[in-house]
Amino acid sequence: MFTRLRSFSPEVWSWMTYDFANSAFATTIMAVIFNKYFAGVIAGGAAGTDFDLFGWRFNLPGATLFALAVLFGTVLTILLSPFVGIYADRKGMRKRLLIWTIFIGAISTSRLAWLEPGNVISGAVLYGVASCAFVLSLNLYNAFLPQICDEKDVGLVSGISWAIGYIGGGLCLLLNLVMLQNPQALGFAPGAFGVGHVVLSVSAWWVIFSVPIIFGLKERPPVNMASGDSAANLGQLWSSLMATMKDLRHFRQLWIFLLAYVFFTNGIETSISTASIFGDQELRMDTAALIKLFLLVQFTAFPGALLFGLLVDRIGNKKGLAISLIGWMVALLWVYNLGIFTDPVVEFHLAAVLVGLVMGGSQAAARSLFASFTPPARSAEFFSFYGVAGRVASILGPLSFAAVNTATRSLHAAILVMVVFFALGLLVLLRVDEAEGKQIAGAKS
Repeated sequence: MFTRLRSFSPEVWSWMTYDFANSAFATTIMAVIFNKYFAGVIAGGAAGTDFDLFGWRFNLPGATLFALAVLFGTVLTILLSPFVGIYADRKGMRKRLLIWTIFIGAISTSRLAWLEPGNVISGAVLYGVASCAFVLSLNLYNAFLPQICDEKDVGLVSGISWAIGYIGGGLCLLLNLVMLQNPQALGFAPGAFGVGHVVLSVSAWWVIFSVPIIFGLKERPPVNMASGDSAANLGQLWSSLMATMKDLRHFRQLWIFLLAYVFFTNGIETSISTASIFGDQELRMDTAALIKLFLLVQFTAFPGALLFGLLVDRIGNKKGLAISLIGWMVALLWVYNLGIFTDPVVEFHLAAVLVGLVMGGSQAAARSLFASFTPPARSAEFFSFYGVAGRVASILGPLSFAAVNTATRSLHAAILVMVVFFALGLLVLLRVDEAEGKQIAGAKS
């Protein structure tokens, strides 16, 4: 393994560091602190927020409103992602667009720091824009994976980058915990920092640690297309998108995998984004306890991602991914039945360790499997559909979560819905022919 690591180029290492930069947004904003703050403070918590729409008065709980904010960002991403991917490939602007999405995401995130209780609509819009930029940046970032390293190293590179990302997200989360609980350690007076300062730290983290990829990644030349297909305007982009959709019919295994991805990513993202809300409302864990829980997950995910990175190189991406999905279902069923062995809070932490071990593995194996099904010259275009599939999952997740939570006023019941999505993802994944998918991608390169 160490011999292979030494063979990686400086560009590969600079590429992998972007996971370190963007994971701060994924942990602090999407999963641990801001989501809980939005649901519990901005949107009124369990008491919810009252609305008056054309004389129709209704109330929605805070957790449901956060799920709908996620939904807005998801729809925005689905609308933009294919066009961004096609434009990036046709114009040879993957890196330039990546930089733009980084700064748009960081600026939108910084604006969340000034939200006040009741600012539900403006908060949802800002969060939607920030999360959309976050996902678009990941699509463009992922598009470089099949281009910067040999096929034999894709699984390991993907696993290492996820592992680095968990360290980055964990360190930023640790900094945020110190800011909120012990600012004296940073030389500030007690109570010097609030959630707004934490949000600003995430924005700064995202930009500062994106410097290696901004300066170390090389732009790739544009895809050679037929004369007149330059994707220079909206009409040409639409024509290119339709041509791509027709061409994708040849990639049968890719489509089967994307269907599986929609299902199990729904479970992953909904589980992550609602875990702190569950801990807060069902187990009465305070902010400090929830941050420590997610630190446990982050630092457990580091060896988990490395382990699965090596595992998929030995047994294949499909088998490694299937193992991780089974682990997810076991962990969620355990959370649903908390208290069967010992104290529910203790078991919640133990289940979190299991989640950490399989979380990085499922994400790294999914990315490397899709990369192996992708023609390298059209990677941004294809990874945009990967991103769209993830966002479709994010529509199903928030809608399912919001419906169950609103009907039962219990986050506990929503867990079973996520287990079903993981099971469906696994069943579809078992139908994927990994060898055929790689062969088609090679023939279309």
